[in-house]
Amino acid sequence: MTKNGLLQGKADSPLLLSLLLSLLLLSACAQKTLDIEAGQTIPQHKTEAVVFPPYEGEKIPIAVFPMGLSEKAAQRYPHLLEKSVGLGLDNVLADTIYQTRRYRLVEANEAVINESLNRIMMSASGLMDEQHALRIGKILGAKKIIYGEVFDYSEGTEESVAGLKAVTTPRIRVGIQLRMVDTETLEYVPASSVKYGRDWSEASQAAIGEAVLKLITSGRD
Repeated sequence: MTKNGLLQGKADSPLLLSLLLSLLLLSACAQKTLDIEAGQTIPQHKTEAVVFPPYEGEKIPIAVFPMGLSEKAAQRYPHLLEKSVGLGLDNVLADTIYQTRRYRLVEANEAVINESLNRIMMSASGLMDEQHALRIGKILGAKKIIYGEVFDYSEGTEESVAGLKAVTTPRIRVGIQLRMVDTETLEYVPASSVKYGRDWSEASQAAIGEAVLKLITSGRD
């Protein structure tokens, strides 16, 4: 090797080492973390839309009631106690139930919905009064009623690297518990799901979708 080649090799070595160290550093920084709770494992995959199994049978009339909020979640995040949150989840749940093609939605009027929300807000448990829901469901001609609660909710951030720039995005965790009850036999089927999203809407829709999928695939819907 010539003298010039040796000099060029020595000049390139620090540069190569610097590039390798930079790549390793970027690789380490690209790992996403969420500081919701210490020691918690956060899923790294993208939330996918739920696909419901095909169904061609008779549609069952069902009444959807507003969602409640667990005491723990209400204490940590009191802004979730707003009626608009309950109504928003009510609409998401109704839309998801409709997408299954297994049920025919029977709607209550605004007065009944407001009464249901007030009962939830005044309840010590933060849950829908099942007897109230059954009574209204029977009046509406529903064979099934469905209600539930947000039993888990947390807010955090997620850090990632885009090119050479660090990016911080919000990360929300939502846990949904659903309960479907037969208005005649009182037999019920529970289902729950915990999902993550960039915001309240994405996380809650994903959790409700998975919980409804569990309900209809339980073999007792």
